[in-house]
Amino acid sequence: MVGIVDGVVDVVLEPGVDGPRLGFVAKAGNWLGAVGMPGMTQRRISAIARRDASVLAVSAHHIETVAMSDPDTWRHVAANIVSHFDNLGQLLHANVHRDNSVRILITLRRLYDFNDGATEFPLTQADLAEMAGLSRNSANRVMRRLVEEGLIETGYGWVRIVDQPRIMNILKRSHLPVWAGCERLEA
Repeated sequence: MVGIVDGVVDVVLEPGVDGPRLGFVAKAGNWLGAVGMPGMTQRRISAIARRDASVLAVSAHHIETVAMSDPDTWRHVAANIVSHFDNLGQLLHANVHRDNSVRILITLRRLYDFNDGATEFPLTQADLAEMAGLSRNSANRVMRRLVEEGLIETGYGWVRIVDQPRIMNILKRSHLPVWAGCERLEA
């Protein structure tokens, strides 16, 4: 497992037919790589530092050794895995939703939820497009509209969530009440 101690990393889905793909951007506090641990399966993601970053790498052997004296270790690993599957479910939903605006908003929601309420991310519009499964042109049109509506702000290489309550209302109207009801985003 790799823990992000400081900095920001790209979480890149391993090559498939179309090659590697940006799936997420992780800030300090995120742990990656737990999904394949219990079965010792092959790695499915890579973490690539965007700028200087400090990470903590913990081998599967070390986790097994710690778990022998503290069985709660597996509960923490399992909670991490569940979080990753929740994030993956939202990634899939964003990539198949018919409304491009909702695809971008789900992607921003994922970033917010799984980065402990962070509202600013070092992302280009092309990065956000890739994460939402959109073309850069489609994402740019949506982002311009979201900026005009005061939901987000953008600059060279960054995106900031500005109006969380309105984003939640849009997601709720888009039949995503479970995600929209999350108290963390409404705070």
